[in-house]
Amino acid sequence: MIMWNINKKYQNLGTEFFSFVSPTPLMNNPSLIHINGELVKQLNLQNISAATWQNILSGVEQCAGYQSLSSIYMGHQFGVLVPRLGDGRAILIAEHESIDGVSWELQLKGAGATPYSRRGDGRAVLRSSIREYLVSHAMTKLNIPTTLALGLLVSDDKVVREEIESAAIVLRVAESFLRFGNFEYFAHHNKPQELVKLIKFTIQNYFTHIDINNANYIAQFLQEIVIRTARMVAGWQSVGFVHGVINTDNMSILGLTIDYGPYAFLDLYEPKHIFNHSDSEGRYTYANQPHIAWWNLYRLAEALTILDDVSEELLQPVLDSFAEYYNHEYQTIMWQKLGINDYQRVTDKNLFEDVLKFMQVNKLDWTYFWRKISSERGTQDLLAQYSNVKFDEIMGRIQSEQSLTIKSQDKIYQQMQKVNPAIILRSHLLHMAINKAKTGDYSEVDVLFKLINNPYEEFDGYEYYYQLPPMWASHLSLSCSS
Repeated sequence: MIMWNINKKYQNLGTEFFSFVSPTPLMNNPSLIHINGELVKQLNLQNISAATWQNILSGVEQCAGYQSLSSIYMGHQFGVLVPRLGDGRAILIAEHESIDGVSWELQLKGAGATPYSRRGDGRAVLRSSIREYLVSHAMTKLNIPTTLALGLLVSDDKVVREEIESAAIVLRVAESFLRFGNFEYFAHHNKPQELVKLIKFTIQNYFTHIDINNANYIAQFLQEIVIRTARMVAGWQSVGFVHGVINTDNMSILGLTIDYGPYAFLDLYEPKHIFNHSDSEGRYTYANQPHIAWWNLYRLAEALTILDDVSEELLQPVLDSFAEYYNHEYQTIMWQKLGINDYQRVTDKNLFEDVLKFMQVNKLDWTYFWRKISSERGTQDLLAQYSNVKFDEIMGRIQSEQSLTIKSQDKIYQQMQKVNPAIILRSHLLHMAINKAKTGDYSEVDVLFKLINNPYEEFDGYEYYYQLPPMWASHLSLSCSS
């Protein structure tokens, strides 16, 4: 028996906020590739069989007691206002409350056209679905706030992108899929009552520490989003993650990483490298992500100012606080990556910035560098791999600051290994997994899922996955359909 525990929260907001729509089933040999058993258990849905999950993901079977829907929103895409967007290929199929009282939204991505598809087919392709499924799990294990992915399905149905590809569907999960664009939509279309209703809905369900009877609750609402966004982006920067398309409609109101498209993790530390070939001006590079996050928060704040008694003067200090929250989160974790817990007590104040400059000038690999300096043996590997690089001065400065702590060097290394992952989803690893999957071989998807489940550990027999990328990987490019 399926143990759904339907708790309609978002659906009870009303059809001003969404349209009811049913999935368009994938009928041509649908096949379940992978199920995230850990997440299934977290949601208390272990009683659902693999066959039923396949029916749910393919769109054949719907959740009893819930009418599926897609949300309306707008957004600033590459800085340009687009007044009407929405879930063009995502359909919310359930609002389920787990045994611990947490409500989860379950959403099919790639389940067919919706009223917001804008002449699109509403489908997702196998390569992008594999990428989203794996990175959702990876980011969770890297302790970066993210939407989750429960299952992955492929079919023999074909869709046309840059080429003819297999259609696939990801079942993704989050406490909420609300974005900045949901709030922007009602502000732009001068619907203050709906905007207030959505704000109060968010507070009552997700920001419960805020009192909506407080005259300053709108500023407190924005403050919560600023803090969550700062924490998320600092996490991105710490692992070298590049989102690739941080439009306001791709910004979660809960500070979750959402809408994985042309994302990448840095190989060489080149902060201005463009991974998304649709981003011709480099708006969404690694270097720009903190600023763009602030810019998007500013657009959200502008939306809030259509409300009575909400002025720019009221919200400006909240927006200004982003830099403080971001810098604190970022500095804390980045100094920890250097083996230093309290950056306030550092004597060599220029050390961190000089490390980054050193990495960039010497074309060092982001993940490899941080991981290798996290052990004595790893440091020797680093020196051997980059034999032409003069590490003595910078490593001496790092070790000098580390020596000021009361911990032993072994304990410092242990701490560093908890924040410097051994593996991230490098583009070439995903590329190989996708190429195998196109032939019906999903073994590499299984391997990557296993390894990213413990990104701070190194498993015997999988040494290849912890090494520097091959030369051909530098030529890989991504698009918004990736």
